[in-house]
Amino acid sequence: MSRRVFAFRSIAVLALVWVGAVGGFALLSIRTATQQAGEELNAAGSALHRIVSQRVAQHDAHLTSLAALVQSADPPPREAVRQVALAIMRFYPRIVSVRIVAPDVGGAGGSGEIIVAAPSEALATPLPAFTAGVFAQAPGEARAYADPAVPGRYFLGKRAGAPGRPLAMIVEIDPALLVEGEERPEATRLRLELGGQSLVDRAAAVPQESAALETLRFMRAIDSQTQPLKLSLDRSLALAQVVPMGSVLLFAVLSLIGLLALRYTLKQRRDAARSRAAAREAQERSLLLERETRLAHASRVNALGELASGIAHELTQPLTALLSQSQAALRLAAPGGDAQRLDEALRANVREAKRAGEMLQRMRDYISNRPSARLPCDINAVVGDAAALSGADLAQRGIRLELDLERLLPQAVVDPIELEQVLHNLIRNAVDSLDRTAQAEKKIVIRTGTSAGQVVIRVSDTGPGLAPAVLPRLFEPFFTTKADGMGLGLSLCATLVERAGGSIRADAGATTGAAFVIVLPAAMPRMEAAQ
Repeated sequence: MSRRVFAFRSIAVLALVWVGAVGGFALLSIRTATQQAGEELNAAGSALHRIVSQRVAQHDAHLTSLAALVQSADPPPREAVRQVALAIMRFYPRIVSVRIVAPDVGGAGGSGEIIVAAPSEALATPLPAFTAGVFAQAPGEARAYADPAVPGRYFLGKRAGAPGRPLAMIVEIDPALLVEGEERPEATRLRLELGGQSLVDRAAAVPQESAALETLRFMRAIDSQTQPLKLSLDRSLALAQVVPMGSVLLFAVLSLIGLLALRYTLKQRRDAARSRAAAREAQERSLLLERETRLAHASRVNALGELASGIAHELTQPLTALLSQSQAALRLAAPGGDAQRLDEALRANVREAKRAGEMLQRMRDYISNRPSARLPCDINAVVGDAAALSGADLAQRGIRLELDLERLLPQAVVDPIELEQVLHNLIRNAVDSLDRTAQAEKKIVIRTGTSAGQVVIRVSDTGPGLAPAVLPRLFEPFFTTKADGMGLGLSLCATLVERAGGSIRADAGATTGAAFVIVLPAAMPRMEAAQ
């Protein structure tokens, strides 16, 4: 994943987390504000319910006092009753009128004789339709009535009077005055009902939003057996009322700063972790390279030990020639010797000495433990050196080494000693394979060429070949098919070739024997034949 894509994703995740946090805070604010508003409404409703209940209880007390005064004499003291009623109405404006009614002579109950009316305007209003019901009540029983013909009022009726002469006491009450203006909670709708009939429906003093987020409601029956009023308070909450925009904006800014700081901290930690991981990886690569270098040196020393007999044979030839030519030169140096033959013997000594020196130098280079040094090299020359180093041993084993080298092969940037070691390991594997076969012709072929602008080296043999099952694991460390093998030869070959920027593989298409193909990047374009 590229850094740009990772950065975009981290910013997207950060934005989602931020939006979620702000949304959660807003929802929490809504819930808290709604809960607080509900508690406030419940507290205000409970207080108003207590006040209204106390005032309603006063009505019962006034009615009881008037009933006692009415029954104090027969006939009732009309003026005294009227004066008391007027005094009550003066102190309690919600009591609109007080009437004491006697039944008509026929006892029909639909009408009656008004004995006392306070104020005097009450004489001009007809008796309520429920007056007959008041006469039907039990003596001393009080009951509330709502008359649809008189909206916004309710009546409290009580039967009084001496036995055989009942009286109906009717008190008219304005329920709107049960709650004074400052007692009603702001922004609430107030309703009072009696027996399902609405007596008071007062809109909120503060205009309500048209689109309410939620409506809170308080509803409770007034504590009175005689006046079962129902008190209701409704409060509509708009979004602006329950969402504190200042707090939300402040939280949004602070949370964004916090998330950005967290993202920066996490990025710094992630970068530090990557740096530590890269350092550990570099250290591990350094240790691995050091181990591989030691392993390569040990492998070269071991290979040189295996080739010791062949190298001794190779060195014997120039040394023997040097001895023979030196003895001949001594004879020719005597008086009367042939000067021309002496010159030839000395030149032969020089040639054989150079040959022995080159062989020893090649041995020293091969076994040296010097650091890897890659430079443009003639690949054919490296192949020739590897063949010369192994030639004597192969001849003793009866194995023919054949070189098929492309004449105008481009150079490649490699360490010649490491490439020579790779070739030697492949030759040794081929030798081990040919030693296990009884066929007459035992041959190893090293061919060089080019493909797609790259240098290709192919090492093949006429042995039994490779089983298809082992091909995928050939270059795994410690994997071997030899009874006494360690499984490090081909793994080391792969490491050395990859270090030079190339690749090595087994040629699965080989028709006979085993074949390995080394591909190296060319150091320069292929030379034209005209050059």
